[in-house]
Amino acid sequence: MAAFRSLRMQVEKTSVPASIPNNAKARLMYYLNSVCSVLEVGNDAGSNINRLRNCQNYASLSADETDQLFLICLMLSPDVLINNSNTFYKITAVQNRFVVSRSIMIAGRNRSVNEIMTFKMSWLRNNYLEPIKTLKNEMEARNRLRQRQRQRQASSNSCTVM
Repeated sequence: MAAFRSLRMQVEKTSVPASIPNNAKARLMYYLNSVCSVLEVGNDAGSNINRLRNCQNYASLSADETDQLFLICLMLSPDVLINNSNTFYKITAVQNRFVVSRSIMIAGRNRSVNEIMTFKMSWLRNNYLEPIKTLKNEMEARNRLRQRQRQRQASSNSCTVM
């Protein structure tokens, strides 16, 4: 939904430089942090999602937390939130009406849109598309390994009578 009327607003660039480890998990954590910042999701200190947002601690995530990261990033995929380049802006003053979207529904809660994020395709590829593909492959490999271990265990527990 987009509506414009006698528009006067101030837009402030809020991007900050970031150093992201060259790791698929870290890059997805950076993506999640970027999206959560814009949507004001998990900004409270007790939020469970905060651990998944700190890309410098990517190596300390458990397999279950990595799976959670993967699933949350799928739920907050760019095709839901897409625009054109990777720059953050804060809309600080609006007169009359400027609506990109009044709100977005996240985890059953309505969130107001107060900031927008734009990004380039290279940013999307580097921080979402490639990492999500890598984590998907890692999850599938872990699941295949678990399945093989269960099959071996089941066959070692069986008894053959001749």
